Amino acid sequence: MEIDITKMSSNGQIVIPSEIRKKAGLKPSTKFLIINEGGNILLKQLNEESLKEELKLIKEIALGERDVKAGRVVKTKSSDSFEKVDALLMG
Repeated sequence: MEIDITKMSSNGQIVIPSEIRKKAGLKPSTKFLIINEGGNILLKQLNEESLKEELKLIKEIALGERDVKAGRVVKTKSSDSFEKVDALLMG
């Protein structure tokens, strides 16, 4: 993990330090998803492949939430292995 300090300009612009840009492979015109979580700002680099995966995950979470609201749930213990939980969920 890389850590550095930057500051925001009077125009609201933030510079990503060059060493972090280089190691992350950022180029001009790189697009980012910006998330504000309680005042903590997260920049997520967007690319087509990761966006497809994240949209798939969002869809799966929405379907899971729908199942929970409909009462379709599976109970397990927190001490159960990943394999056991996976088997329960996949039926």
